[in-house]
Amino acid sequence: MNIIGYKINEGDPYFDFSTIKDLLNIDRSKLQRDLRRVANTDFIKYKNQHLYKQEVLFKLMEEQLIKDLDKIKSPINERS
Repeated sequence: MNIIGYKINEGDPYFDFSTIKDLLNIDRSKLQRDLRRVANTDFIKYKNQHLYKQEVLFKLMEEQLIKDLDKIKSPINERS
């Protein structure tokens, strides 16, 4: 897996769509829905790619972690 990060004007790194998709290991359509849902989806279009801020990646990672933890927690609560 290649992680492609772009540094623009000494700010936070930006990541392209396919890198975010590979890091989160989710489908393209689900990632598109999640990106539309996230409030701060600032992106830059560079060489026919959409580049998203690092904070968008972290927000999506946090949401996915919470969903996965809920999946793990719910079967444990059902057994009790």
